[in-house]
Amino acid sequence: MSVSVVLTLAGAGPTHVAAGASPLAELTAALHAYTETEHHHWALRWARGLEAEPDRGDTLVGTRASVSTLSSETRRHIREWAPLWASYRARYLLPLSPVGDRTLAEELADIERLPLPLFAELTGYAIRGGNSGPPLNRLLRDAGQRAGLLASAERRSTVRAELADRLLGDPGSLRTDLLDLLICAARALEADLARAELVITEQLPGLCKSIQREGPGPTLAGLDPSASYRDEPPRVVFDKFHHGIVNVATTPVLIVPSVFGRPHLLVKHEPGFAAVVQYPLLGEGSDQPAHTVVNHRLEVLCDAGRQRIVRAIAREPLTPSELADRGGMSLPQVSRHLARLREAGLVTVVRDGRRAYYQLDLERVRRLGDDLLTVLFH
Repeated sequence: MSVSVVLTLAGAGPTHVAAGASPLAELTAALHAYTETEHHHWALRWARGLEAEPDRGDTLVGTRASVSTLSSETRRHIREWAPLWASYRARYLLPLSPVGDRTLAEELADIERLPLPLFAELTGYAIRGGNSGPPLNRLLRDAGQRAGLLASAERRSTVRAELADRLLGDPGSLRTDLLDLLICAARALEADLARAELVITEQLPGLCKSIQREGPGPTLAGLDPSASYRDEPPRVVFDKFHHGIVNVATTPVLIVPSVFGRPHLLVKHEPGFAAVVQYPLLGEGSDQPAHTVVNHRLEVLCDAGRQRIVRAIAREPLTPSELADRGGMSLPQVSRHLARLREAGLVTVVRDGRRAYYQLDLERVRRLGDDLLTVLFH
């Protein structure tokens, strides 16, 4: 059985789907990339740079730093709070309303206005790592829910257990400290977030135009290789590690582009709030294959006969006849193997007159491990 998040579009029009920037979502995407570089390989060098002493030669007196750095105290606090922006991000760390292009101060004010029991519930889900288990809607007054959260957090990590203790002991103080940390982190990462904002701002006009011209369905499906648009009934299906159904006609959707969020696409759809789709902006020429593509490439490479061919064309381009001679296979066998490799996008073909030379796409094969990690954490 496939696991997916489905956005049903029956009765929904362009006004039910909007696009906009979210400084809060981008900030917490950056914090996630910093604390979980194991599946953000692109962020490793950036994260190390945040921990380096600032180069005084990079700035002029009286100007803001052009390179972001984090103090040791800020780094420690970011890691202490990391469960809130881990794989399951706390719902309030993305826009709570379907309105984009608000300031960070406005988005933080939304968190501050949340009723304390609701803030505790949403924080508890993040500490636990998901909302698919027992409810935490009475966390502040139900002994069973409190004990369940503590037990779940202790099984996960000491950091999560400490956060759970703080939440249950004084949720108001915990919220105040969290907001202070987010403001501090935003100031420390100001240069990097400003550069990301420029990229996001450039993308938004085209995204809004697509919603109006192409419609919400094709626009949403075009955000990610794992997504597909289907008719009867109209819906968009995102291949995710959890299941959910969102009725867009009654639950508005906000699309939020992200630079620091890559390679993840997030679909947040907790009851009572707008649904948010935060999708990654990839660099020009980037190829982020869907999990089906990665699985297909791995399957194609498992065959022993194709492995012999791959070893040969990794070194130099060869014709099918040359491969048949070297590999001890018939020409039809070689042709079938090459067709599978070509279908999987693992070879390039250069024609010289009537001859076709096949060569392994070394970069694509080299990136296969990273592609696999990407789809595993998608």
